[in-house]
Amino acid sequence: MWTMGELLRNFFTHKDFLPAAEQLPGTLFTPLHFLTSACWVAVIVLLCVRLKHQSERVLQRVFAGLWIATVVLEIAKITWETCCGATVSFEWGGILPLYPCSIFMYAMPFAVWGKGRVRYAACGYVCSLGLLGGVINFVYPANVLSNYSCVSFAGFHTLFYHGTLVLCALLMLVSGYHSYTRVTKGYELLLPAVPALCVSVVANLVNFSPVQSDYMFFKLNSFFFAPLGAATPDWLSVMLVYAIYLLIHALPYLPAWLKRKKT
Repeated sequence: MWTMGELLRNFFTHKDFLPAAEQLPGTLFTPLHFLTSACWVAVIVLLCVRLKHQSERVLQRVFAGLWIATVVLEIAKITWETCCGATVSFEWGGILPLYPCSIFMYAMPFAVWGKGRVRYAACGYVCSLGLLGGVINFVYPANVLSNYSCVSFAGFHTLFYHGTLVLCALLMLVSGYHSYTRVTKGYELLLPAVPALCVSVVANLVNFSPVQSDYMFFKLNSFFFAPLGAATPDWLSVMLVYAIYLLIHALPYLPAWLKRKKT
């Protein structure tokens, strides 16, 4: 088992040159992982408490700073993954930022500087699919911490990135920057899905190109979706995933809309 000193000295070491996961402290669901995650959660809660009464201008600066940090770190991660492994290669089928959580980087400028329905749609993504994806990948970062310690560049990136999604969503909601209760018309239930629908066009162009990837999981070939994807033709998988995305985005706003309809 490596020591903390060895982890720090190998902070930027690619998984191709690391020992097996069982020799690394801080991999998935180890004591160091739990401790590190607890520290991140404490920071998220503290920031929400300290910032929830700040002006909209201050919140926009916080959101903008976090957005810039995620974009810079994403570019650094892609460059590092491409150049620092055993071979220098760009993995077109998996490294592009075209996953449900990646949409955060494209939506946040509109959440910060957009107006009206544009801002509503961007914030809507952050507070629905963005929040859900952030929580899942923060709590269960199996795709990263199966190979890396949380005390590594890859481990830090996944916890920071998905923690930022959770922080931004919670801060929008507790501060009143965004709300699930402002929907007044039926079509507004669909607005939070607009960022994901826009990114899905690019994702599916890549998915059905010779790259043959599964960005945004439209082919249902990833993780525990694989058995369903194997039994389902591609066109039906795509339709099912679109329906799921529309539902995920609309659900948080549905109770307020139904209540308004009854009154």
